[in-house]
Amino acid sequence: MNQLSSFKNSITNSILFLLLVALPVSAMSAAPQLDSVTLQLKWKHQFQFAGYYAAKEKGFYREVGLNVNIIEAAPGVDSMQEVVAGRAQFGVGTSELILSRYRGNPVIVLGVIFQHSPLSLVTLTDSGIDHIHKLVGRKLMIEPNSAELFAYLYQEGFTQKAFVMQHHSLDLNDLLNGKTDAISIYATDELYELQQLGHAYNLFSPRMSGIDFYGDNFFTTENELEQHPQRVKAFRDATLRGWRYAMQNSDEIIQLIYEKYSQRHSIAHLQFEAQAMHDLMQPELIDPGYMNIGRWQHIVQTYYYLGLLPEHFDVTKLLYIPNSDLDIAQLKIKFYYSAAVLLVLTLIIVVLFYFYRRIKVSEARLNTMFNHAPLVLIILNDENQILKWNFEAEKTFLWKANEVIGKDVLLVVPFKEQDAVRKVFNAVHTEQRVIYHENLNLRRDGQEILCEWINAPFKSQSEKSNFIICMARDITEKKALEKKLEQAALYDNLTGLANRSLILEQLKKGLALAARNQSKLALLFFDLDGFKQVNDTLGHKAGDILLQVVGRRLLQAVREVDDVGRLGGDEFLIVLQDIGSLENAQKIVEKLCNCVAQPCQISSEEIVGIHASVGIGIYPDDAVDFDALIHYADKQMYHTKFSKKVPANAQV
Repeated sequence: MNQLSSFKNSITNSILFLLLVALPVSAMSAAPQLDSVTLQLKWKHQFQFAGYYAAKEKGFYREVGLNVNIIEAAPGVDSMQEVVAGRAQFGVGTSELILSRYRGNPVIVLGVIFQHSPLSLVTLTDSGIDHIHKLVGRKLMIEPNSAELFAYLYQEGFTQKAFVMQHHSLDLNDLLNGKTDAISIYATDELYELQQLGHAYNLFSPRMSGIDFYGDNFFTTENELEQHPQRVKAFRDATLRGWRYAMQNSDEIIQLIYEKYSQRHSIAHLQFEAQAMHDLMQPELIDPGYMNIGRWQHIVQTYYYLGLLPEHFDVTKLLYIPNSDLDIAQLKIKFYYSAAVLLVLTLIIVVLFYFYRRIKVSEARLNTMFNHAPLVLIILNDENQILKWNFEAEKTFLWKANEVIGKDVLLVVPFKEQDAVRKVFNAVHTEQRVIYHENLNLRRDGQEILCEWINAPFKSQSEKSNFIICMARDITEKKALEKKLEQAALYDNLTGLANRSLILEQLKKGLALAARNQSKLALLFFDLDGFKQVNDTLGHKAGDILLQVVGRRLLQAVREVDDVGRLGGDEFLIVLQDIGSLENAQKIVEKLCNCVAQPCQISSEEIVGIHASVGIGIYPDDAVDFDALIHYADKQMYHTKFSKKVPANAQV
């Protein structure tokens, strides 16, 4: 018992030590003087910049010592040039900041706001331009800093010479009166005007061809970062706080914008913009500001294909990675706070070990500190029996201390996990080292939870008895959020199929496997006929339901080794592994088309007459290159669609 008391004393003093170290020093420092800086927007005041307004008006900038002057764009003003020239310390720009950096401008991206760019091309339905290939020879207005649109056209096999390029007038009326056939717009903005005017339109997003750029980014310069690192960090932190607030309180910020910044857009227009931005930002899943180096490298590769960048341009020099012991380069979303918690737990373990035989305090003091620790603390003897069990353990596992003391700790481990956990404890005892692991645990009510554990060995003063101190926390919700994030990043949120990025990645892997095995692979470019009529007749909700039904049917009609993904709209991509021959692929296509053509019941309506146009590309017969195979299958699909004597129309 004296040995255990000595161990308990060590815990108490260790916790006291940590509390003293963790006392905030900020309370002893005086409030900083406000530092005036300028933020240059890339367009006029609207909800597109809601987070900056929220940070200013809610006092977030002021709290970090900043007085931020927010300047809207004027004709001929480029936010990148304003910041590079020093007339503004911070700015809002596009992914073309990469090109600016390559040209020698020392810009630094501080954070990403739109996970997907809203920049798109729009045509009027009346023009008959319902596919990107129908733009050939037509008049286009594309605004400056829109390389992603040119990348989209390039990906579809076109250069600027295929179109009649016009100066962008920034006037939507030029599309309405026929002065131009297609115009670049922000899907978060101009679409509202088209809807209000009653104009049906076709929207072409670069994402439809795998070009997935970030949207608005806020940035500064190397000079600003070198001379005022704390100011940059403060601006970034307050800005991201503002964006979180704005997206959680959009109605409040809409009213603020309308009353204080601009009435150029109506309340309804601002509400439309807020909702459209919500879809592009996904703030519940992805923390504002988050950026992935891999995504930036994808953008670099796209610019390389356009001849605008060298192939191995180092994008990391463009990105601001805050200094942190936790290596924030690996930061994901807010729920990745677990890394910080893990670091703290490790520190506790080290301190406990250090103070183990050195400090003595009262038993009562120890019990108070141990029992009220904000994480699960369990002490085991050399037979893995529970000696101590704190309040957080009671709260997590629903067992009271008096119900588990003296029992084997495997009481809270499902049978299927017990062997693995037993091996962990044996290793802690025999190897005398700290072991981290995750495993499923059982609560008293039978519910399984996932916990993260740190198990550290300790010996009594006599060196005859071994103890293990176990620290744990429930990470069930964290893992669920990670899974949700993965789902959002890789799967289409409407159909649950692989999204464009994932299906293209699966195609690349399939081609590599086919090349290694010297087998044939079939790529099916799949497009629905008659889908537009469903949308026009029953509405977009019915169209969404139909797409979900089609997605399920496609999955059920292929083999487990095959992949099905949605490219966007009513276009799907199917990868058939080891298909053997074109004839085998055609048989599967016939099966798929028969499945799709089956009637679909939506509410009280039965939809019949939905058919598919399918293009088939065979590797290596038709193409061996990734892009060439996609292009071939796409062309075959359009050949099939337009060679039909009587276009298929859905009947309701």
